[in-house]
Amino acid sequence: MPNSSQRNVTMCDSSQLTVQLKGLALREYPGDSYPVDGVTPHRHQWALHDALTTDVPGVFVNDAPTGAGKTLSWLAPTVSEGLDTVAVYPTNALIEDQQENIGSQLDDIDGGDDVHLLAVSSDTLQDEYATEYPAAESNGELLSYLLRDAFQRPETVILLTNPDIFVLLRREIYHKRIDGINLFEVAVVDEFHRATRKEQNTLLFLLDEMQDADTEICKLSHLVFLSATPDEELAKRFDESVSAPYYPLTDFGWRETAHPAMAEDDQSVIAFAPGQLPTAYRPVLPPLELRLQPAATFQTATRLAEEREETIDRLLQGRTVLMLDGIHEVDRIYRLLQDSELGIVERIDGFHRGDIGDKLDRFDTLVSNAAVEVGVDFDTDQVLFSAHSAATFFQRLGRLRTREETSSAYAYLPPYVHKQLQPEIDEFNNEWISRDQFKGLVEKHYVDNSTPKSFDWRYSAVEAYHHVEQRVDNAPSDESGLIRKEGWKRIERHFCQPHGTVFSKQDAKRCHDAVQTKILDTLQMYRGNSLQLSVYDPDQQVVQNYNLTYLLRHGDIRLLERDDFLTHLPDHLEDDLSRVERYSIGYCIYFGTYDSDGTEGDEEYTGRDLCFKPTGELYSLLSEGQRQTREPKVCTGLEVETSPDIDGLDQLKIALSETEILCYPIEGHVSEVSKQYSIGEFGFVYPLLHPEGDTASIAFSHDALYLYCQVQDQQDTDGLDIEVSEL
Repeated sequence: MPNSSQRNVTMCDSSQLTVQLKGLALREYPGDSYPVDGVTPHRHQWALHDALTTDVPGVFVNDAPTGAGKTLSWLAPTVSEGLDTVAVYPTNALIEDQQENIGSQLDDIDGGDDVHLLAVSSDTLQDEYATEYPAAESNGELLSYLLRDAFQRPETVILLTNPDIFVLLRREIYHKRIDGINLFEVAVVDEFHRATRKEQNTLLFLLDEMQDADTEICKLSHLVFLSATPDEELAKRFDESVSAPYYPLTDFGWRETAHPAMAEDDQSVIAFAPGQLPTAYRPVLPPLELRLQPAATFQTATRLAEEREETIDRLLQGRTVLMLDGIHEVDRIYRLLQDSELGIVERIDGFHRGDIGDKLDRFDTLVSNAAVEVGVDFDTDQVLFSAHSAATFFQRLGRLRTREETSSAYAYLPPYVHKQLQPEIDEFNNEWISRDQFKGLVEKHYVDNSTPKSFDWRYSAVEAYHHVEQRVDNAPSDESGLIRKEGWKRIERHFCQPHGTVFSKQDAKRCHDAVQTKILDTLQMYRGNSLQLSVYDPDQQVVQNYNLTYLLRHGDIRLLERDDFLTHLPDHLEDDLSRVERYSIGYCIYFGTYDSDGTEGDEEYTGRDLCFKPTGELYSLLSEGQRQTREPKVCTGLEVETSPDIDGLDQLKIALSETEILCYPIEGHVSEVSKQYSIGEFGFVYPLLHPEGDTASIAFSHDALYLYCQVQDQQDTDGLDIEVSEL
């Protein structure tokens, strides 16, 4: 039960709802055949060990809770069986974290002494690996040498990398013919559910293609997806789109006879209230006193500032991690908590990524954003977080783990979700309820702002068609027919049949030929291109690229020409600059968050006003035709205005106006466009000055394609006659 201080917090805010959630525990199943010293496995660990050691090809999804040992579930069998494995992680920070985590576990696993562990990102390629292969003239050539030498060694190869590099390898964009990508027997994908629709489509299509190939061409037999928040739509896609059999790890479906872990009468997963944990079970998620309050996306910091005394009172209850939506929120709350009685206050975000291990060891209060949402391990008594989506809600809530005692959590929800939950939560009357029951309750109230499903056949099918044709062009003539035939069947399975779409090969070719070549090039990459600046942070002594629109709205920055920028940059950071500046359009010095009126008080923080202006090609795109026929395009002619103005903005305008960017302009104010097409706060759309003086908006990169699909879908719903060839 809450202590007296917590009760006072509840009483002072009538909008707060309190839910008592049961903890979650997993049964341990002893067995001498598990190849890890000192570990009694859970059922999901036995399941994946059984599948991989009995050489069952298929798609395996491990949706065990956070803290349940999902990494060990694939690591133990691949190491003990000597299965060469590529593990794909969404961020470079997670690659670094997993390299340390896996390295620490190898000594306890049978065969761990015979593992060659590689962590590959653009940073490691250009730093440590570049010194090993000085003759390499590109990252792709360097990686080809790295994998060639790795597979010539007698050890098991485990490659940790990100999906961007994996896609470049498979599509031979990085470097022609890197054969090492076809030598892996197992592919592990972490946090797949958190990728965008385009990213999921790209990765799943390529993995299916590799697994379906003859083993003499590609050895990949096992696809393993790790997720703490299972998704029914993804499960359906695994089952219906991928050619290999789909096996959730809950039922040992590949077995004809029961595995010992499956034969036990006891449940493998149980929910427990405080003091009710049975023996033989290990807690992975603790019982929770969960308090729910309303706050709009990007406004949780404002709520916390308005209630500063209550906020500090909450944080004094124990070691706390705060997870907010934006860096400007992190900065505001970090400054708000300075000189308080909270002890050591640390921050981790995109501009404060150094010394993460030390920060995690010493903090009393940690202020962060999505940087600690996945992967990073920390021990904490309570969490306080914002949740703009249901997936984010349960991802962040799951960061409290491995305790039997009751913990505390504070969640800030969109006001409409909070309002709809209130009468249903009141009915529980302070009873302890299971997380599954609560999850179903929460998910039904969040508005689904996911990307439109029509993206699959409007763009992903076209992307895949282009990929298949590229393979045909590079294949021997006697193989081209089979590649094209199998490729089209795969396109149908992944992007047409799931939606019941009548979309022929001729339709795909017409759409492919109609799509701008530069858009096809963008689609071949895993992530879309973004507008970035090269940033020097003198406080953190780092140089990196960061999102242009964020910096213009929220950054206390000074824009500079390159030569002037170099005079401020320490010599030891010049190599770092040379690695990142090729992907940026300008340079700036970053001094922290822009301090507009109200950031220290109780007023809502909005940052600078930001508006784009069309010139040249973009002007023509906006002024030509009607909304019904306009399509996304890669073009130049973008300018930007901010209020207040930023020192050096004029020179950025010149660079920006000459930069090619995939964009989609549309008539209507940002708020109107966002509401009409259910884009949500994280579907970024920006104000655009219409040449005729009307209000307009613009989206960039993959957001431009998503918005276009939303517009077309609504036109189709409204009964407008649009031919497939026009899409």
